[in-house]
Amino acid sequence: MDLKDLTPTTDLVDVTLLHPNTEEVLKNDDKSPMTITLYAPHSKIYKAAMHEQTNKQIKKSRGGKKEIDITAEDIEKASLDVLAKVTKEWNITYKGEVPRVSKAKEIYEEVFWIKDQIEEALKTSLDFTKK
Repeated sequence: MDLKDLTPTTDLVDVTLLHPNTEEVLKNDDKSPMTITLYAPHSKIYKAAMHEQTNKQIKKSRGGKKEIDITAEDIEKASLDVLAKVTKEWNITYKGEVPRVSKAKEIYEEVFWIKDQIEEALKTSLDFTKK
């Protein structure tokens, strides 16, 4: 066994979006599957996004108070920020067009069930040892 064989071969995770009720693959008007490509949790870009959010929370906690004032809303916002920053590209239809990736946070917030599918794919992205 070589430890190198147990390391990821890519820094990307591809997510094919499924209908939230039927789990059928969602299709664009051109019949291509709706997909989102994200940077994986072990990638430099993902880690940088996580470090940025953590550093914001640390800075906020240093506001001279003894208690750290972090709300559930802050955590949700931070989670959406990270997902938006690690979105590399996509092939989706939103409001009749393929939106710019810069709209990721807005779309993940509005079409809330996408976040769950992305987070699940990111969690299982290190399942690279399965054959």
